[in-house]
Order: sequence, then C-alpha cells, then structure tokens
Amino acid sequence: MDREYTNQKIKELRALVGEGDRVAIVLQDDPDPDAMSSAMALRTLLGRNKLTTPIFSFTPVTRPENRTMVHLLEIEIAPASTEALQNFDKVAMVDVQPPYFGDKLPRADIVIDHHPGYPPNNAPFQDIRTRYGSTATIMTEYLICAEERISERLATALLYGIRSDTVMLKRRVTDDDLLAFTHLYPLANVNLLRHIDRPELPLGFAKVLSRAMSRLEMKNGLVVLNLGKVQRDDLIVQMADFCLQFEGVEWVAIAGKLGSNLVIALRNHATTRASAGEMVRHMFSDIGSAGGHRDMAKAVIPLRAWRAREGTTRDRAIEERLRQLFTVELAGAGEEAEGRAAQRNSE
Repeated sequence: MDREYTNQKIKELRALVGEGDRVAIVLQDDPDPDAMSSAMALRTLLGRNKLTTPIFSFTPVTRPENRTMVHLLEIEIAPASTEALQNFDKVAMVDVQPPYFGDKLPRADIVIDHHPGYPPNNAPFQDIRTRYGSTATIMTEYLICAEERISERLATALLYGIRSDTVMLKRRVTDDDLLAFTHLYPLANVNLLRHIDRPELPLGFAKVLSRAMSRLEMKNGLVVLNLGKVQRDDLIVQMADFCLQFEGVEWVAIAGKLGSNLVIALRNHATTRASAGEMVRHMFSDIGSAGGHRDMAKAVIPLRAWRAREGTTRDRAIEERLRQLFTVELAGAGEEAEGRAAQRNSE
C-alpha cells in the first residue's frame, strides 16, 4: 500500500468537494458488487449520507446475487437520468469511467476505477489503478489511510466486491488486494456473504439451456451461442463461465435478449495476448456500451441499434453473425501478436 500517494489523493478529493456540495455517485449499467461497495465507501470517506450523496445507475441491478446483496445490505440505487444528474454540484463515478456513458453523462468531477483501456484526464479528480484487481481495494486503502471506521455493513460489501472482481482471489490479484481482503475479513459478516453467494436459477432456464447445448460447437477454440430471450442477465454470464470449462475451449461468447437489449458476455482463460475488454469495445462501442477485463467482458447493445447495423434481430442470425465477428476479430488479434513477435525477433 502506497500510503503517501493515497493520503495525497484523499487531500485532493476532500479539497474538491465543498461542505455544502450535493454529490451524485454514478455506477455502470447493472451495477456489480465492486461498484456498489466502492460507492458506499466513497460516501463514507466524504462523510455523507444517502440524502446528500445518493447512488445512481441508468439501469437496475439484475443478477440475483447482486440483488440479494442490495437487499441484505440495504443499498439504495436511484434510476439515473441526464437531467437529474445536472442538478448536482459534483458527479462522481466509481468502477467506471466517463467514456462508458457517452452522451448520457456530459461531465464527471471524480473518477476512481481500476479498468484499463480508457483515455486519461476525464475528470478534475482521477485515480485509476489498472494493476489492482478491484476498485473496492482502492477504496479500502482510502478508508484505512483516512482512519475512517469501517462498519460491518461496509466491510461485508467491500469484501464481496473484492471477491467478486478477483473471482475468489484467483484473477489479477495483487498484494494490495490481499492486504485489503485480510483487513476487511475480521470486520465482515461471513453469514451474509454465504447468503449472497447462492442465488437460485429459474426452472424455466433449463429449457433454454437444453436448446442452447444442442447447438454447441467449438471451432478453433471458440464457442458462440445466442440464448434468445432470457429472464436475467446473470444467466448469460453463468452460461459463458460454464462453457469455458469444456476441453479445448479458449474463448466463449454468449448472447441473450434481455428486454430491449442484446447482452453479450465474453470469456477466456487469460492465457492469450488478446483482451476481452478491448475486443468488445472495438466491436460494439459504436452501437452500445462495452468493456471489461482481459479475461471477462460484456457488451449491452439496444436491439434497435443491432438491427440498424446488422439488418436483423432473429436469434439464429444473431448467433451466426456473432460467430463471424468473433472469428474475424480473434484471427486479427492472432496475426497482430505474431507480427509483434516477429518484429522483436528481428531486432
């Protein structure tokens, strides 16, 4: 933990926010545990409450475990709108950066995140630590350095945020993540964590799963499936994680229609040079929101935007088009990596 750097950032942050300022904390669409816990921590760091510093998102929480977290930890997330956010003196965001929102968010004053791939200098106050496994780790360091009391509720949220974004401390974990985790663990409610971890699957998903598995095929290490209409976002994600376990599979792209959007989850084993997050941004940021990490990423595309670009929203056509797009993109990523290797060898 770099205490000197973190203490300096705390001074800058508190100097930016006036005592009477109303602050809005904005999270990405369908907020995850890392984002929600980081928002709670930022509010604590600023000495605010839910009235003076509410939390916003343009779309609600949908994944069952995340909804359970919201319920058990009493996290209130208000629906965001461009007009509503203009009424606040300061706009902060955690676990996400301004380009993600496009025109929906004309300004940001505070940005704290750990995701790579965004241009710099998006806000007057910015703390981007891309080597960290979670934004919750950054926020835990802030609280420790500021000597703020971390309540059981906040510790439980932050601990779950770190666990979630590092996949149980198995992905992109640094010493800083481990230090934050060990600091929070004695303060957290382990029984609540167990309850959050076990969401139920709807029985109707069995039929969706059966139809999808009958079409599953792997080509050059890639599996692509479109589940059609789904009840929940997490079903797409869980299907992607499940398919990645099959022998020989290196990349998985699972899509599904959730309301008026096409949601695409991309997964890999983090053993390739290509980044899942950069890939979905390159492929879909012109028609929707897209981003993520090296080994896991997501795109959310309005169906009308997909239809305008691709011509149809029929389920089988979407699946085939996604297979074509990802095949071409992965081939290009492979050629680029080979070119870099050849250049290094010639030097």
